[in-house]
Amino acid sequence: MSFPDLETQMRHIMRGVEETIHEEELRKMITKSIESKVPIRVKLGVDPTASDIHLGHMVTIRKLKHFQDMGHVAIFLIGDFTARIGDPTERNEARLRLTKEQVWDHAKNYTRQVFKILDEQKTEIRNNGEWFDAMSFADCLDLAYRSTVARMLERNDFEKRFKEGSPISITEFLYPLMQGYDSVALKCHVELGGTDQKFNLLSGRDMQIQFGQEPQVVMMTPLIEGLDGAKKMSKTERNYIAVDDSPEDMFGKTMSIQDDLIVKYFTLLTDVNEREVQQYGSALGEVEKHQDANDPLHPMSIKKALARSIVIEYHGIQEARQAEENFEKVVQRKEIPDEIPLVSMSEESIAAYELVASVAQISKAEAKRLAQQGGVKIDGEKVSDPANVISIGANEMILQVGKRKFFRIKRA
Repeated sequence: MSFPDLETQMRHIMRGVEETIHEEELRKMITKSIESKVPIRVKLGVDPTASDIHLGHMVTIRKLKHFQDMGHVAIFLIGDFTARIGDPTERNEARLRLTKEQVWDHAKNYTRQVFKILDEQKTEIRNNGEWFDAMSFADCLDLAYRSTVARMLERNDFEKRFKEGSPISITEFLYPLMQGYDSVALKCHVELGGTDQKFNLLSGRDMQIQFGQEPQVVMMTPLIEGLDGAKKMSKTERNYIAVDDSPEDMFGKTMSIQDDLIVKYFTLLTDVNEREVQQYGSALGEVEKHQDANDPLHPMSIKKALARSIVIEYHGIQEARQAEENFEKVVQRKEIPDEIPLVSMSEESIAAYELVASVAQISKAEAKRLAQQGGVKIDGEKVSDPANVISIGANEMILQVGKRKFFRIKRA
């Protein structure tokens, strides 16, 4: 098997990486791989604690793809066992425990979504129940023996909870050791993760040394801010772009990000070449020079290029083209889209916020907030009072929720 040369691999692999422990070790591993024609083994572990994933998750998954592109073994590890404990990283309290059945229901959705990016035929899919389910209590004690309470309390989240008197379960102390043992079981050369995973990732290096293996290289990618531009992308903050979003929603949400995130999104979420990304960054830094709407370096044009690139990645070129046309029509020209889903209601009348919550499948609190902020229209007229009673008749009316969502409403 032949591989690209060292510098080609490093340029591709190191794109957007925030910290590597240690880059020189990685260079030696890749050099040895090229000479021996044996790929290195690269692991990304994911605990399927929810049913779907967003673009924040895809930052590290794309990094796994980069190694796969260079001919290396991409190991996608499903933490079916560790998910039942729950990663304590950045937690203020103990997680609720999931059942094995819940975890595997989530895992099915995870794998379906990640293979929009990864080559399924070239991906080694594993789950850590393979080794943890078979462990005896004596094996668990041996694992626990390999660290100390003082070492665990070096973690910021554990230290904070300990000082506040918040409960920390013994199983949470075991979590970093278990993640570390995953690397031993899989004989990994590299482990990927976000910067918030540093403690857990380093546990893998420590554990491999204790088991007489060459310590893995740890490669960390930055966390990516969500649509609010401040907090990291997460479902909890409702500031995310989901992998399963429609092309129109994915395009529209990307267009709503703050300008200072454009270069970061290009770097972490697309394969647009770095020279072009640098050109975009320079243009955004000198925005006054690019005020002509037809200028390809106008901020709106650059953001459209970003949105197109992201939608193409998950849906394809034709879908991206249609999503862009829809955005220009609905958001920029404020026209009504050609195709609007029909929703038949059984109620004769309903409060505006309840209608919005039901049809748009959002919480009632969010529906109220949208209406109060002018984000709800019926037949083009704003509904400012969320409690307004809306009559549902045989004639269709057009409900607009936010800038991009439209529904035709009528009585069933």
